[in-house]
Amino acid sequence: MQPFKAVILAALYVGKVWSAPIAITLQGSDGSILYTLENSTSPFYVPSSVKSGPVGIYQVSYTGPEVFVPFTVLVTNETVITSDILVKTLELYMEDDVYSVGFYDGLQIISTQSSAILDASAVAYLSNLTLSYLLVDSYISGNLSSATSFVKSEITPPGPYLGKLSNDSLSLYKTYATFYDEYDTFMSGFTPNDDGSYSSIGLWQPQHYDILIPYPSKLYSALLDTDKYPLAGLRFAIKDIIDIEGIVQHGGSQAYARIYPTPKNATAPAMLDLIALGAVPIGNTKPATFAWGAWPDQNVDIPYPWNPRADRYLGLSASSHGSAAAIAAYPELDFTIGTDTGGSVRNPADRAGVYGLRPTWSVINVTGVITSAKTLDAVGFLARDPWLSNKLAKVWFGPDNPALASGSFSHPMKIIYPVEWFPVNSSAAQVLIDEWLTNVTTSLGMTIEYQNTSEIFQDIIGYNGTLQEWSTNISSVNIRDNWLALGEQFVSDYGGANGGQYPPLDISVRTPWAKSPTYTEEYYDQNVALSWEFTDFINDHVIIGNNKTCSDGLWIYQIADTGGGVPEYRDRTLDYFPAYTGAMRGASIAPFAHTVDITVPIGQIPYMSAISHVEEQLAITLSFVAHRGCDLALMAFVEACADAGYCKEVKTGRTAY
Repeated sequence: MQPFKAVILAALYVGKVWSAPIAITLQGSDGSILYTLENSTSPFYVPSSVKSGPVGIYQVSYTGPEVFVPFTVLVTNETVITSDILVKTLELYMEDDVYSVGFYDGLQIISTQSSAILDASAVAYLSNLTLSYLLVDSYISGNLSSATSFVKSEITPPGPYLGKLSNDSLSLYKTYATFYDEYDTFMSGFTPNDDGSYSSIGLWQPQHYDILIPYPSKLYSALLDTDKYPLAGLRFAIKDIIDIEGIVQHGGSQAYARIYPTPKNATAPAMLDLIALGAVPIGNTKPATFAWGAWPDQNVDIPYPWNPRADRYLGLSASSHGSAAAIAAYPELDFTIGTDTGGSVRNPADRAGVYGLRPTWSVINVTGVITSAKTLDAVGFLARDPWLSNKLAKVWFGPDNPALASGSFSHPMKIIYPVEWFPVNSSAAQVLIDEWLTNVTTSLGMTIEYQNTSEIFQDIIGYNGTLQEWSTNISSVNIRDNWLALGEQFVSDYGGANGGQYPPLDISVRTPWAKSPTYTEEYYDQNVALSWEFTDFINDHVIIGNNKTCSDGLWIYQIADTGGGVPEYRDRTLDYFPAYTGAMRGASIAPFAHTVDITVPIGQIPYMSAISHVEEQLAITLSFVAHRGCDLALMAFVEACADAGYCKEVKTGRTAY
């Protein structure tokens, strides 16, 4: 137990309270409040009272000026409430990463029962407290003269609140802790409004220009039925190409947000599904412009985030870079959401050393998501925890998803090792991969099958060239799709508002949009048809299905553009990019085949940093591709691997382990 926590709990046991002073640092005209408590390392935030009203208003005896009191709401299921129950409940609350002893200035006690009693020990304990206010549910009896009784209309969730005293009334408001976005991963933090929309908070830490990101106590979700809300209280952030009601979307372009400054009027259905499962969004993360993957130095419009791993100067690859950096940096987040057209979840997951899943195409609804390529786009997630990753896939994808294979499957019992994609570009990384594969397959009773995908390709397709050459133009469909879905209208609207000017855009967007006038519908249709031919080839001949494990095996590769096991810096003058290992770019296989792929961290190796000039640790991952629609069988493998101790939860910060 930490010394500070031990002192706090000791104070609770003897019935004393540290009434920590509250300092209001900012009070907005809309009722929003920024404040600090003694011993807090960052401010707390209460949203606009106009958009997010109090959880309760109570009549009290108070006629002074408006003041604020940090409050604890304590909820118990017990019918006989003892001092021991009170103390143990508060001990449990202390495990929450928002709650602290500073909120123990006012106390509200609520019973979930129709009748409860405070026994003599509880009365004695509460009588000895130096609380500013004590409110007790009218369903709770007990000889406690110092308490104000109230009639509850509904049960307020437990946790920390801010009380506002004014004109003989006490109003309790949800409060949010905050963290500084020191890695520049977010566009903004936001909080929910009573009407289901969200509001950005727009607050900065002036010393370093870090924005403040609010996050609620998980105690607020403690009363939810976890069967109905399996993601209750889990916090997540959303890539800023996905619609969130009430939030202005940038899509990675300042010009886009200026031309379309109206907040979105609906939240994307896929995000509503997560919220309906109990998850809590807290902000939107930086994307590359309109999800066009770009090198770090090409992200001029919206500054590129910093990778928290190693020397902080490693790149984060593709367009979900903000979501990858955020989940690797901040323990307050449980998962983040990205999009993946050609690798934009899985590549950043590799660079950040986290789990990153691209589901089978069409498993997740992409309505309300900026279109890159209609036949390739997928919404996926990034997480540090393999067990959570499995749970998230199960509950979010749903049991009756038509894009998933129907039935109940055990995990695949075979690793398909494509010989053209190995060894990777670092002997140390290859040794780690080989040892990890041996350990996992031995532990889970799996086999390793060595495959030459190029030979299968020649036998089946008979193309006079490589797999890369045959499939390379499939990815170009986003030139037409993104232009027609977004670019054409945006360029017209921007020009109309700016004297015919073309909008200022990063080169990763300018180049493909310049090609769009010559990208014919006929050529587009050819490449879409080729993607479905590729889908049949991979799923019928390379990663085939079966009735027992859904996918006969899991096809593996290493996704890094450096060839694997070599650091990729944000400064490209320090980088070395060899020709793709393998018959084609490994990250393209799953999207071209419309199937599922997950990046899994397996360990780390040392390297001498060109930036810090000391030895750093580079996270190493493997990517696993399954037969189309076998997402849950793939995640069953991840869970089994985690249970066996080989797929581990990774840390935030400089090192993954």
